[in-house]
Amino acid sequence: MKSFKDLQIWHTSQDVFFELHAMCRHPVFEQDRYLKLQLLRAALSIHLNIAEGAGRAKSGEFAYFLRMSRGSLDEVQSLLCVVDRLHPERFPVKEHAAQLDGLRRSLNALYARVNAQRSEEHTSELQSPCNLVCRLLLEKK
Repeated sequence: MKSFKDLQIWHTSQDVFFELHAMCRHPVFEQDRYLKLQLLRAALSIHLNIAEGAGRAKSGEFAYFLRMSRGSLDEVQSLLCVVDRLHPERFPVKEHAAQLDGLRRSLNALYARVNAQRSEEHTSELQSPCNLVCRLLLEKK
């Protein structure tokens, strides 16, 4: 597995976080502090879950963290809908939504690759000499 720093998706998710962080500096978020904190936590979680998953030994674990990252991405999108309803036209929510849609596509593509790798790992485990011997012994019973 590559380092998380080698993953373009990690850099993209970091960019998303910093753009939302800049948006949250607007004075209106001092009134809606709870919204600001939740938005930043969720955006940071996208980024951190990619990094944590990339550091795991097995692709199944990486896939789990990519799913967590997608959940955080959905949370960010939902929070941006709230921001847009509370403060219509004040923030570039549509632009952020488009960027998040691209990030979602990238996450889905990476998840599919990791899941395929996971299937290959599982197949090779089943075909290991130890598993083959165990299956032969079980079939004889």
